[in-house]
Amino acid sequence: MPCARVAPCVYEQTAPLNHAPDLTEVASFERDALFQFPCQLPSPSDEFRLIDASTCGCNAARNTRVAYLLDLEQHWAGVLISCDTEAVQKALCLTRDLLKLREAEVRNAAAGSALSTFYLLAGAETQFTYVQRGIGEARDTLRRIDSLRERGLETPDDIDRSEISQMLTSLEDQALQLSLARIQLNGQLMRLLGCPLREEGMFQPRVDWACELTRPDFEALVADGLAHRSDVRSVRLAVCRLEKATLPVARAVLTVADPALGAVEPQSGLCHVIRCSCCYDQEEPIRRRQLCTLLKESREAAAAKIKGAAYQVAIQQQRVAVARQAVLDRRSELRALEKLRDVNDTSIFEISVARGRVFTAETTLVEQVVELKVAEVALRQEQGLLVEECGLGAHLCCEPHSSYTVAPVEPTCPCEGLAIPGAEG
Repeated sequence: MPCARVAPCVYEQTAPLNHAPDLTEVASFERDALFQFPCQLPSPSDEFRLIDASTCGCNAARNTRVAYLLDLEQHWAGVLISCDTEAVQKALCLTRDLLKLREAEVRNAAAGSALSTFYLLAGAETQFTYVQRGIGEARDTLRRIDSLRERGLETPDDIDRSEISQMLTSLEDQALQLSLARIQLNGQLMRLLGCPLREEGMFQPRVDWACELTRPDFEALVADGLAHRSDVRSVRLAVCRLEKATLPVARAVLTVADPALGAVEPQSGLCHVIRCSCCYDQEEPIRRRQLCTLLKESREAAAAKIKGAAYQVAIQQQRVAVARQAVLDRRSELRALEKLRDVNDTSIFEISVARGRVFTAETTLVEQVVELKVAEVALRQEQGLLVEECGLGAHLCCEPHSSYTVAPVEPTCPCEGLAIPGAEG
């Protein structure tokens, strides 16, 4: 057998670094030559394909491959159901419904990922526009300052060329980052939608930027989510259909919660059946108690996740309101300067700086609105509503079929309102 390879822990000793390297000496080319480098990223002049939020989320939910594999598994369970005994059919029917719930959960997650990427891409495209405007304004200001200096004239005291130059550098760096983010987000969205990866073809998100700044009803959101979340419905379904024939499926559900649960099961063979027939009858109440406890835990965990997502939406709404007010204040300052330009002898430099502040505030507002849209997507995903909105939700045999336009009433289960056996201790 091969021996383990071990590198010796022997390294040269040295003194701490007492000086910082001059990184400007590292570059072997000029800045102007860098921006004229022949290898360019795809530019905004490339081909665009229009897409909206509804199409984005639903197509991602439909095209996820894991859900298709689960669909095939359900088909195989249906084949076996039609050719086996009644006891086996009950277990297989329960398994098929659990597979439907898992499929809905996968599709819901796919829709959430695609919608989050969709809004991030829309934000990057919009922010890039404002950053480009800020870059143009900063360059115009620098040209005006240089023109005055060439003619031997002084610039206003409150105008610092180095500060504007630093702002221009920061904006150019932000534009480069947005260019890369734009390509990466397009690639992610193509993969999530099942489209072939093409650097030349870009998505142009069509976004409804309207924001509803109202306080969420946290308890109503939790109640709606508990009725739709696949993980809660799976455990509830296992409890509802628990009987001797479905005990193997109940063990599997418990094993998903913890590998140690459901591990102890009766041994096969006639000898074990004869010797332990009276013992096997005790498994069903034990599994029911475990499943009821797991159901309670699942509901509490789901409620915490939904409330956490709802709190994030509420906080982000306030951040949008603050950013919106900042934009309004900056625009008001700019209008005041332009209106009194001739009266107060306001210089073009002051107006240019004020206009740059407006662009910066608008960029921040776009960022906050995008974060709000992503938070709202995360909330609907935690509630399990994204897949329902696309008409791809799991409709089960023991649950009422409906369009889910409103929260369905949870079906009554054997453990509902009853004391769990042995819970007194």
